[in-house]
Amino acid sequence: MGKIISFVLSVSLIISCCLFATVKTFSQTDESANKVSTTETKKSALFNEGGYVRGITPARAIGLAELLLGILSIVFAIRAKRRSSIAGTKTALILGLLAIVFSIVHFVTTAGAVFGSGSGKAGAILAIMLSLAGIILSGLVLRRKKI
Repeated sequence: MGKIISFVLSVSLIISCCLFATVKTFSQTDESANKVSTTETKKSALFNEGGYVRGITPARAIGLAELLLGILSIVFAIRAKRRSSIAGTKTALILGLLAIVFSIVHFVTTAGAVFGSGSGKAGAILAIMLSLAGIILSGLVLRRKKI
């Protein structure tokens, strides 16, 4: 059980460090064009609501990290099902729940953005669907073990 907790904490730490670094790394906006206020500048720099963008914006990178959590949830659930592992099942369940929570927070922060503006909503939607699949698979394994 200690290995699972340390693994989940280390994955969460790595993802959070990656998310904090994305604003400066993937920024594609022109700071001189957005002189409304500092909060508006930061919001438009993060979600790039100014128009069409190409490449990875910071919000898209956050959506991809959420998508990675959803994929990892499915992978751990499938491995737990094959090996009949309770530890893998709990890990898949935790990763799926984390992906859903992060995706909901992502939706709340990108409430007014449209698809294609670099807001990362598509990645968050896919993350929710994949994490739900991982949670269902891990629930089936737990049900089979009757814990």
